[in-house]
Amino acid sequence: MREGVTSYKQVKALTERLLEQALSDLDTPLQGELPLTQEHHLIRDGDDYADLFTLGASHSAAMSSPNGDLP
Repeated sequence: MREGVTSYKQVKALTERLLEQALSDLDTPLQGELPLTQEHHLIRDGDDYADLFTLGASHSAAMSSPNGDLP
């Protein structure tokens, strides 16, 4: 009613236009959208992350008491 649509023909035309616009919007990439990459100067080698995890796990195990409670 806000659009001044009073007949089925107008409703159908409006619906088709809105659907076409929505589908077009889905195909349009977002501004600033970049492809994902696994190689970048800020992404470290997987071995570096493995070493960090191992260090953290061993540090956590060393801080645990024999029965599993924290000191």
